[in-house]
Amino acid sequence: MIDSHCHLDYCDEPAQAASSLRGLISVGTNLERNERTLELVDRLANTWAAVGVHPNNASDASDHVVREGVERQANHHKVVAIGETGFDTYWKKESLSSQREAFLWHAELANELDKPLILHVRDGQNDEKASLEAARLLEQVAYPKGILHCFNGHVRLLETGLELGWMVSFAGNLTYKSAASIRAAAQSVPEDRLLVETDSPYLAPIPKRGRSNRPAFVHYTAAFLAELRGVSVAAIEAITDQNAIRIYGLPL
Repeated sequence: MIDSHCHLDYCDEPAQAASSLRGLISVGTNLERNERTLELVDRLANTWAAVGVHPNNASDASDHVVREGVERQANHHKVVAIGETGFDTYWKKESLSSQREAFLWHAELANELDKPLILHVRDGQNDEKASLEAARLLEQVAYPKGILHCFNGHVRLLETGLELGWMVSFAGNLTYKSAASIRAAAQSVPEDRLLVETDSPYLAPIPKRGRSNRPAFVHYTAAFLAELRGVSVAAIEAITDQNAIRIYGLPL
């Protein structure tokens, strides 16, 4: 299988973590983590990278040194996407304004390099500000190549992403009892837009919840998704692998 989104630089044994999968995309979150990620994918077969500045560090993206560094990193031969960028009102570390500015810069870079844009969206408790802002900005930039990473189940955001032609990626939280809206989305997304991911080391799926997540645990999410959609695990694995190969342009 392909883990379409993880953070391999946080794994204790990256080579072992990557060895059990057909491929994976390791996503950097700041200038230093991007560099560590590039070092890893340079030496590990069937691993690729995305580079960007996480929305919880969005104000860093206003620094010209950071921008120039990420733009340099984005031209690395194993970088297949830009991000993750987006909107997060859960942690309240950055304003929507700073996240908006960072998002627009990431989108411009993705467009310039013709690479998919990875979108992170997490709402605060009892609000939907991040999701609504994400949907609004997606409509504004109208970039046709992207991924709704660790999709949160927001209906308008899903409609906007699908209309633009984006992929929708489901992580381990799909398996949680509280995830009714995410499961509803997972049942409705067209087959050719589905991805699965771990977002490791976060969001370990049931039955591994409570442990540090690993790329190999993507199989559990795929199996849960297969049951939701009433198809075989083998079918979901084949579908999501092919979609990951297509959106990222992987040489597999």
